[in-house]
Amino acid sequence: QLMTHAEIHAIAPMAEARSHFAAAVWGGKLYVFGGGGSDFASLDSVEVYDPITDVWSRCKAMPSPRSGITASAVGDRIYVMGGGFRQPDGSFDFKSQVDAYLPAEDKWESAPSLGWRHDAPDSVAIGNRLYLFGGHHPDAVGGPMHDPAFDVAEMLIVGAKTPAWKPLPVMPTPRFSLVTAVLDGQIWCMGGGANQGGIFSNLDTIEIYDPADNQWHRSPTHLPWPAAGLYGAVWEDGLVVAGGNDEGRISPCLAYFRKAENRWHMLPDLPSPRVMGQMRAVVGQLLLVGGREEDAKTPSATCFRIELSDQG
Repeated sequence: QLMTHAEIHAIAPMAEARSHFAAAVWGGKLYVFGGGGSDFASLDSVEVYDPITDVWSRCKAMPSPRSGITASAVGDRIYVMGGGFRQPDGSFDFKSQVDAYLPAEDKWESAPSLGWRHDAPDSVAIGNRLYLFGGHHPDAVGGPMHDPAFDVAEMLIVGAKTPAWKPLPVMPTPRFSLVTAVLDGQIWCMGGGANQGGIFSNLDTIEIYDPADNQWHRSPTHLPWPAAGLYGAVWEDGLVVAGGNDEGRISPCLAYFRKAENRWHMLPDLPSPRVMGQMRAVVGQLLLVGGREEDAKTPSATCFRIELSDQG
């Protein structure tokens, strides 16, 4: 029986503390986009991390500041999608906006807008197809605790003659601040939060969308703790998840799911609880970056490298 162990090492911090930002891997580097800074002011700044040199560098700013965004890379572009902007009265203006960043040229282009306004969705790319899921309900009032969440999922074929986002079958469970990952060509939608029937819950729910049959399927497992704003990434034969909002407590938990075993392995806790940041595998390194601290309010620039190993 293999057991997974983890060591967690601090790496260079981002230049700017941020949560609710987007992240994508391109050319062996990790790019982060926008998000919310101090007092949750929406950011337009972009940074790139080189895991070989352990150095962050500034990139060309986004066309407009946005938080609650998601990003995925297809070909020579990173698509930064959705999100919102906090207005002076404290309300949020949710966006259907999609901007395409060209890392090799450090420039921006416009891209086809989403069919709906999504704030705090998540996205993945498979080949030349972009998939986007959930988020805050665009008509919700009264803040996240009263939000029934959004069940809308969309897909864009990049490079199509007339590229436009097309609706997919709706998610069985509406949620925002979820995390998505691709395992064996299927898209796992994990965790998130929603107010259903007048009760707000952070979810341990995992539902699987299969592009091959355009249908949703039950998952063989669920998260080891309920979490909205959790971190997640594909790693080797499974998934790693961390942190998130667990029923009002910011979680320090870290776990590895081995798909072949259909089993979660609980790992040592993060150095501090964390929520609403990003985790990505980059050239053989598993990186956890940014988010909010234990008070659920303070954005962080701190980043970590997680080293996983097996012991028999």
